[in-house]
Amino acid sequence: MKFNRAGASEKDALLFAKKSEDYMKKQVVMIIAVATVLWFSGPVLSGEAEWNDLCSRVQENIKVGKLPDAEADAKKSLEYAEKTFGPDDTRTVKSLIVLGNIHKDQGNFEESNTLLRKALILNEKRVGPDDPEVIESLNSLGSLLQVQNKISEAEPLFRRALDIDEKKPSKNRLPVAEVEESLALLRANEGDFAQAAKLLEKAVMEREKSPSPESEDFATCLNNLASIYAQQERYDDAVSLQEKALGILKKAAGPDTLASALFTQNLAGFLILSGKNEEAEVLLSSVPSILEKNLGPQHPAVAEVLFELAELNEQMGNSKKAEEFHKRASALQSNTQKQKP
Repeated sequence: MKFNRAGASEKDALLFAKKSEDYMKKQVVMIIAVATVLWFSGPVLSGEAEWNDLCSRVQENIKVGKLPDAEADAKKSLEYAEKTFGPDDTRTVKSLIVLGNIHKDQGNFEESNTLLRKALILNEKRVGPDDPEVIESLNSLGSLLQVQNKISEAEPLFRRALDIDEKKPSKNRLPVAEVEESLALLRANEGDFAQAAKLLEKAVMEREKSPSPESEDFATCLNNLASIYAQQERYDDAVSLQEKALGILKKAAGPDTLASALFTQNLAGFLILSGKNEEAEVLLSSVPSILEKNLGPQHPAVAEVLFELAELNEQMGNSKKAEEFHKRASALQSNTQKQKP
């Protein structure tokens, strides 16, 4: 399986993988989301409410895919934190991390690297290199290096973060779960699905203990683990987890998001691998309309799913239905090609 980088409009850039040996083993997709907006939970100071409001605006813009707007608000958040709380304050560090993650998600790696390394240095200076508060900075910088395929630089940062947690367990378990997810992606890329599964199982347990377990991030973590189970041919386990992930995602973000379409495709793929083609076909048939709503009716992704529906129906013996899907997909593909300059 090959893991690649792709953009998405949910709240973070999505790292995903497609296994493409044949249709029966297509649509097994793994997602890693790492850019999250964090609020300070310590003593409330003057200006705290204003800073939190800016953070909320950043999060909302990320959620709907408006990264340029999120970047603008994140810059305001950073400037406000530096001026109000000081350049070495934890809120300033958190603002640096958020802005760095947004730059990373937009492919601005140089800017992201500068911000995230500054955040790490400030955090180490503020609390010490072995304090649990450093874990978030290590994961954010490691994730940036991971996206750039600088694995030899990224992995030591993830390992260091987990070593810190082992020696002095962090009260905030979410950053630890994010590190486990990041390291799981590295292991999966190397084909070590057993280790990837162990790391993701730990991450799931960490997220289940969080104050808000039924979040988009938790759904993503479940999706990732389901994808690994599918690689291990644990198809029933994959289906069960993916059904849970899709339910949580729809509740947290709505039923018609791009992530919902992706999760639905995954579930359909796992059902096919389990021999449940009829159930898979019903689910997959709901995907084109979601893609059209989010990407437009002429987007190539719509044609791709229609072709997959044609192939699946052909395998099920539904030749007439397969032909209808194939005609729709071919017409859409032809129109798309005509529109190209």
